[in-house]
Amino acid sequence: MKDEKEYYSIGQASKLCNVPANTLRFYDKIGLIHPDKLGENNYRFYSKETLIYIPVIKYYKQMGFSLEDIKKIVDENSFTIHEKLFKQKFDELKIINKSIYKKYAAIESWLQLIIEADLIKKNDITQVSVKYLEPSEFCYMEQNFSYNYQEAIINIDFTNYMESLSNEVAGVILLNFPSLKSRLEQRKTQVTIMQKPILKVTPETKTKSFGGQIFASCYHIGPHETLLTAYHKIYDWASKNNYSCADEAYERFVIDYWTTQNPDYFITEILIKIEKIDFSTPDPLF
Repeated sequence: MKDEKEYYSIGQASKLCNVPANTLRFYDKIGLIHPDKLGENNYRFYSKETLIYIPVIKYYKQMGFSLEDIKKIVDENSFTIHEKLFKQKFDELKIINKSIYKKYAAIESWLQLIIEADLIKKNDITQVSVKYLEPSEFCYMEQNFSYNYQEAIINIDFTNYMESLSNEVAGVILLNFPSLKSRLEQRKTQVTIMQKPILKVTPETKTKSFGGQIFASCYHIGPHETLLTAYHKIYDWASKNNYSCADEAYERFVIDYWTTQNPDYFITEILIKIEKIDFSTPDPLF
C-alpha cells in the first residue's frame, strides 16, 4: 500500500516546530524523538504525528524537567513515574521559589530605601512633618546600646537569631528608644532593634506591631553623632504647634553602613509619636 503520509525534512520540521535542526538530531541521538524514515544520505524525515511531541517536550522543559526525565515521562504508560517525577519537581521548585522570593523581597526593599534617600537629598527634606504610618509587624531583639551605631545596625546577634528561626529580615532597620529622656542625654540604655521578616514567622518568633499612629518625622542627613539636631527640631516644632510628644523615639535608618561607609551620606529618620494638645482636658495623653 502506498504511503500517503506527509513527511517533513529536518529543515522543514525545524521551521514548523521552531526548534533548531541540531536539537532534532540530538533528540534522535538520545532516543527522545526519532525520524519516521531516512532518505538518501540518511536525510531525516518526520511525520506530523511525530512532530506533535515537540510541544509536549517544550512544555515539560518549561516546567524544569531534564530531557532524561522527559524521556521517562513520554515513554512510560503508567502514571506511577509521572507522579513520582512531578512530586520531585514540585518540591524542588518550592525550594527554588522560596530562594527567589527572599532575594526579590530584599532587593525590592533596598531599592525603595535608595529611591527614598535620593528624594530626601535632592529636595533637602530635613524639616519636621506629620506622618501617619500604616501598622506593620516587625521582628525584634532587645539589646544594650552604648551608641555604637555600626554594631547596632549591622547586628550579628540579630542576624544569628533570625537564622536560627530559618528566616531572614529585609528593609529598613529601626531602633526603638523606650526613654526619650535617656536618648536625649545620650545615656547607655536598652534599645529594641526592629526589622521586617521576609518569610512567614513561626510562633516562637518575637514580633511587635509598629505604626497605626501619627508621628512627627524629621530626616537627618549626616553622621549619627549629630542626630540630636533632628530631635531638637521636633521638640521645637511640637512646642510651637501645640503637640505633645510620647516618651519614646524611633530612629529609622534609610541609608547607613549597609550602603555606604561615608557618614556624610547617612540618612536617618527620627520618629516620635505625637498628639495634639487638648487644652480643655487637664491630663495629656502621654
